[in-house]
Amino acid sequence: MSKNMTPTVEEFEAWTAEDEAKALQESAEAMNVKHIIKGDGVWFLAPKGHVYKLPLALSIDDFVRLSELQSNSEQIQMLKGILEAFAGEDAAKELSKEPAMVPFNILNAYGEILAKIQGVELGKSSTSASSSEEKTEAE
Repeated sequence: MSKNMTPTVEEFEAWTAEDEAKALQESAEAMNVKHIIKGDGVWFLAPKGHVYKLPLALSIDDFVRLSELQSNSEQIQMLKGILEAFAGEDAAKELSKEPAMVPFNILNAYGEILAKIQGVELGKSSTSASSSEEKTEAE
């Protein structure tokens, strides 16, 4: 594409599926959120350098609310509420300034982490201790 922000007619006509795939990949990478699990929280690094912390231990009420969310706007509002409760109002305000894909990516990663923790706690993970049923059968 030209350096001018408005594409030319020629650029539209020359646009290919490969161009589309490359542009989508670059956009996805620009919205990538990194995370680490440290202490009692999951820390997320947004593309603009802001760091957000979410708790590993959610209350049953928070977990139920997260599970019942239907729309994207409900999900973002819930994330902002959790951030405000655990990291303060400033973190929630900062999140509001991020591109929309950033909170979606945080939510997706957070949900996956919580599900993995649940699997470990229920003995479904290969990293967890063997279940009591396996011990009984071995005895």
